[in-house]
Amino acid sequence: MQPRSGHRSWGYGCVSVPSDSTAQVPGHPARSGGVAALVGVARKLARVVPAAVRRYFADQCPQQAAGIAYRVLFSVAPLAIVLVSIFGLILQDDGLRADAVDAIVDALPVTVANRQDVEEAITAIATPASAAGLVSLIVFAWAATGMMTAIRRGLERAMGVTESRPTVRGKLIDLALIVGAGALVLVSVVLTVLGTRLHTTALLPAAGFALSIVVVLLLYRFVPTRGLRIRDGLAGAILTGVAFVLISLASGWIYDRTTRLSIIYGSLTSALVFLYSIYLYASSLLLGAEVAAGWARPPATATGEPIRVQLRRALRGLFVNDRSRSSSGRD
Repeated sequence: MQPRSGHRSWGYGCVSVPSDSTAQVPGHPARSGGVAALVGVARKLARVVPAAVRRYFADQCPQQAAGIAYRVLFSVAPLAIVLVSIFGLILQDDGLRADAVDAIVDALPVTVANRQDVEEAITAIATPASAAGLVSLIVFAWAATGMMTAIRRGLERAMGVTESRPTVRGKLIDLALIVGAGALVLVSVVLTVLGTRLHTTALLPAAGFALSIVVVLLLYRFVPTRGLRIRDGLAGAILTGVAFVLISLASGWIYDRTTRLSIIYGSLTSALVFLYSIYLYASSLLLGAEVAAGWARPPATATGEPIRVQLRRALRGLFVNDRSRSSSGRD
C-alpha cells in the first residue's frame, strides 16, 4: 500500500494481521474469524500501547500538556466572552441561550459564590453592538487562539509532524477550533435539554462519551499538518474518551476534598484544580495521539509470538532499552 501524501515516511495504513491469527477453524468460519480478529486487535494493542507510552515521554508530551494547561488557563476567559457573544447573536431562544451561557460559566475556574457575578460580567462584555465592542471581541478571539495553538502544536509533536503550517494558515485553523468549541458547547446543551425533556438523562453519559470520541477523532484528522485517517485514529480516540470520563469523575472528587485548601489558597483553589484537570485532559489527548499514530504505523516484522510474550517484552522496554533496536532508531 502506498503511503498517503503528506503522511510520515512509513505511511498510515492498515496493518496486516499475522497469518497464524487468521487461520480458520473447520466448521466454524464466522466464529473463528471473529476470534482471529480479536486476537489480532489484542496483539496490536500489546505492541502499540507500551510503545506509545515510551514515545509519549520521548516526545516530551508531559511538557506539551503543561503548556496546553497554561495557555488554557489564560485563554479560557477570552474564549468564554467570544462564545457568549456568538450565542447572543445566533440563538433566538432565550432559554437555550441561557443554558449555553450557564454551560460556559460552569467550565470556568470560579467559585460558586462568584459564579453569578462572573456570568453577569461576561454577558455585559460580550457585545459587538458598537465599534469598540467589535474590536474588543476580535482581540478576545485572538487571545483565545493561544490555547488552540498549544493544542495544535502538541498534537503535531505527538504525531511526529516536523513542519507546521504557515503562520496565517495556522491561525485560521485556531479560529476554526474556536468555532468548533462553540458548536461543541451548543451540541452539549441541546443533548442535555433533549435528555431532560424526554426523561432520558441516563443516556447523557453515553452520548457525552460518544461525542468526545467524535471530537477527538476530528482533532486527530484535521488539526495536525499531516492528520490521521479516521479508522487509524479510532483506537487513540476511544482511549482518550475513556480517560476523559475517568478524569471528569476524579476532578469532581478531588475538588470536593480540596475545599479545605481554600483556607490557604483562597479563591485560587478552584484555579489550581482547574489547571491540574486541564493538564490531565491534555495528557490524555496527547497519549491518545501517540496510540493513534502507533496504530497506523505498520510493524517492522510480523511475528507469531503469544500475546503474553509480546506484552512482557513491551512492558520491559519501558524500563530497559532493547539493544536489538538501538541501531534502528525509534521503533
